[in-house]
Amino acid sequence: MKQYLRVYRVYAKMSLEALFAYRANFINSFISSVAWGVFSFVSIFLLTSKTSSIYGWKREEIILLTCGYQIMIGIFHTLFSKNFGYMAEVIEYAQLDGFLLKPIDSQFVMSMRWVNYTSISRIFLGIIFLLYIMQNFSIGLDPFIIGIFFLLLLVGLLLLYSIWFTVATVLIWLPRLSNIIELMFNVSGMTRYPGELYKHASEYLFFFLLPITLVVATPVKFLFRRTSIIDISELFAFSIIFFLLSRKFWKFALRYYTSASS
Repeated sequence: MKQYLRVYRVYAKMSLEALFAYRANFINSFISSVAWGVFSFVSIFLLTSKTSSIYGWKREEIILLTCGYQIMIGIFHTLFSKNFGYMAEVIEYAQLDGFLLKPIDSQFVMSMRWVNYTSISRIFLGIIFLLYIMQNFSIGLDPFIIGIFFLLLLVGLLLLYSIWFTVATVLIWLPRLSNIIELMFNVSGMTRYPGELYKHASEYLFFFLLPITLVVATPVKFLFRRTSIIDISELFAFSIIFFLLSRKFWKFALRYYTSASS
């Protein structure tokens, strides 16, 4: 564990150095990140301004769902999303050999190589709006409830990461299908909506989307004391199952990787 922490500190330092080396790019990315975060809140305020509830969710609950999404996606983009784009590039150009030869887990390297510091702004933006909305709508700021909320968000983050990594592993067989990473950005965006919205789709589609609908909705439901033990159990179960699946699938896929020397 200490070895992995030391390696991650080196990666984080390298990402920070790259940030200072390309300051103009950092400023543009930071402004873009903040703008997308603000746009999400403005759009949800406008969409809910004329209605008191949507699919059983009250207006303040929908707004808090957006807050939860901003925190979740901010953490995800900070830690992982840049790495998936890097992973697609490494596999497409047959550069994975060097990573497989390192005395460290290859999935760790592929997942943690880069830290996108510009997305931290979305985390703070989500937390600020979360506290503001909870106070504005007289929702109790119980430290225990807030703590469990963030714990469930981390479990949801593990689930979202595992789904991304499982899908990205398909690139081992189809290295030129790098657009699949762009598709996953759209899939992740579906976590900002209530799961009840997708129940009106076909049963097969809803079954496919069920894990995605739990990522943010379950933690937010806990803030309103609306979540059940079944919701929490499903979130934990899917997170563990998909993480183990991502590990197994990655190791299985590596058997079929065609190296640059092959």
